[in-house]
Amino acid sequence: MNRAEPRSRRAVLRLGGSAAVAALLAGCGGDPGGNGGEEDQSENGGEGANQSEDGNETNESDGDGNETNESESGGNETDGNETDGGNETNESEDDDGGASGAIEPGEIQLGGETQAWLGVSPDQIADEENPTLTLQEGESYEITWENLDGAGHNIQILDDNDEVVDDYETEIMSEQGETQTLSIDEVTGEMAQYICEPHQATMNGDIEVQ
Repeated sequence: MNRAEPRSRRAVLRLGGSAAVAALLAGCGGDPGGNGGEEDQSENGGEGANQSEDGNETNESDGDGNETNESESGGNETDGNETDGGNETNESEDDDGGASGAIEPGEIQLGGETQAWLGVSPDQIADEENPTLTLQEGESYEITWENLDGAGHNIQILDDNDEVVDDYETEIMSEQGETQTLSIDEVTGEMAQYICEPHQATMNGDIEVQ
C-alpha cells in the first residue's frame, strides 16, 4: 500500500502539469485571435477614415466646380456690363448729335410773350423758353412769331455790340394772335442774338452760326 501511493501522486502531478500546459497553450491561441480582431477593427476604422477623407476631397472638388461656375457667371456679368456700357455710349452720342445739330434752312416758329420767347418748331426748339437758334452760315431762314399775350412785341437780330445786323428787325405789333415773319436772306457769322426790343431783358435768345 505504501509503494502504490507515491505512484498515484506522481500520476496526478503529471496530469495536472499536462492540463496547465494545455491551458497556457489555449490562452496563447486566444490572444492572437483577440489582437487580430482589434487589428481588423482598426483596419476597418482606417478604411472608414479614408472613406470620409475621400468624401471630403469629393466635396472639395465639388467646391472647385462651384468656383469655376462662379467665375463663368462672373464672365457673363462682365459681358453684360460691357454691353450696357455700349448702349450708354450710343445714347450719349445720339443726345449730343441732337443738341448740337444746326436747324435746317426754312421756317422757324416762335411764340412771343412778355416773360420769354417760346420755341414752337422745329422739334429741336419746341417748348423751350428763349431757345438757342443754331443756323447754317450762308443759308436763308424765315422766323415767324405769334403774339401770345397782346403786349407790344417785335423781333430784332443783333451782333455782339447789340447793333441790328443788316436791318433784320420788324415793327412792334400788339394784336394777340397776330403773326409776323422776319426773312433772313443769308446767315452771317456776326449774328449773335435775337430779341424783342420792348422786352429785351426777358425776351432774348442766342444765335449760333455753324
